[in-house]
Amino acid sequence: MIIKPAKKIRGTIQVPSDKSITHRIFILSSLSKGISSAKNLLYSEDTFRTYEIMKKLGISYEGDFNNIKIIPPKKFNKNGNYYSGNSGTTARLIMGLLSSIKDGEYIVTGDKSLSKRPMKRIVEPLKIMNADIEFLENENYLPIKIIGNTLNSIEYELPVQSAQVKSAIIIAGVNSKKEVTIKNDNNTRDHTERLLKYMNADIQGDSSFIKVNPSILSPLKKIFVPGDFSSASYFITLASLHKNAKIKIENVGLNEKRIAFLNLLKEMNVNIHIEIKETFPEPYGDIYVESSELKVSEIDINSIPSMIDELPLIALLGCYTKGETILKNAEELRLKESDRIKAVVENFRALNVEINEFKDGFSLKGKQKILGGEVDSFNDHRIAMMFSIAGLLSKDGIKIKNSECVSISYPNFFNELKMFY
Repeated sequence: MIIKPAKKIRGTIQVPSDKSITHRIFILSSLSKGISSAKNLLYSEDTFRTYEIMKKLGISYEGDFNNIKIIPPKKFNKNGNYYSGNSGTTARLIMGLLSSIKDGEYIVTGDKSLSKRPMKRIVEPLKIMNADIEFLENENYLPIKIIGNTLNSIEYELPVQSAQVKSAIIIAGVNSKKEVTIKNDNNTRDHTERLLKYMNADIQGDSSFIKVNPSILSPLKKIFVPGDFSSASYFITLASLHKNAKIKIENVGLNEKRIAFLNLLKEMNVNIHIEIKETFPEPYGDIYVESSELKVSEIDINSIPSMIDELPLIALLGCYTKGETILKNAEELRLKESDRIKAVVENFRALNVEINEFKDGFSLKGKQKILGGEVDSFNDHRIAMMFSIAGLLSKDGIKIKNSECVSISYPNFFNELKMFY
């Protein structure tokens, strides 16, 4: 795929629905006492993996991803092989569910990329709850074998800020009807908790802990899934940096645990305006962005977990911002679909941008021009999308190898870009 420079950026955009929320709707609906209904779910490779796994476990559906009814099973099917593809959220969240299905026997696998991503962080707390989980080939990685067991209550302090770890524990506790308390969860995404509150679960907590008590879950009723803020962040960045830009992005999720990147852009002097439409269970609204003259802003270490998917874009922003941009304390980026620190650094160097690599981040000085060249997506959808935005901003255009990986989260991404030509 070759992305050519755009002379102006104008238009109204609707980004794909939130991936994280879509995954959780399929899983949590299976635990409710009734038929759930939802609108505007994301249809992508990742979410389809969760859809298919839950169907294999016994869920049935009516309708499609735009307007769906989710019918929970009377009993979960108690054996099977479950392929998660490239979706870490799918693999990690269903571990919590499968561990809690007594006497079930399951194998969880993933593609080549997912099979290199760490799973011990999920397995360890589940084992504390009495889960029976075995790594089949390599310690810490898929494939794994799970034999469902009678689980215990847990009080667990997260060693690493991770919404996926937190959610796997919560899901295991909810299905086992066991009390779950999680500490050290200050800034991770809270979609699981919000959905459970909407389903009348007994949840308590503040900034230092979350406690989920045994609950009977009500079904979701016509819940609307807003646009994925991470998908919107590419267009926000584009409009911020392009010299002739003015766009509107409609119905974007504005959960406070997801918009740290938006808050950083405001500190960087980006011309951005928000109109809130809804606040519960997930806040969403419209975002307006125009061409801006950016200034460097220090990145708060506490905000990193809540903008982990947007962090590579900071390097692109740094190219156009006067002063030095520094990102540290982001070693988690090395454990994503690709080593995103390596992918960012190597690709920018291929574009003749001077950038320094650290174990936990990178730094670069602005202002540097992106002329053009060829980059590798490393089969990572977010890397492919970021350098597509760089191509629109470049002088000569950018060729992206293995660009088809964007279908994991944003199947229509390249068609959206056509409006700028």
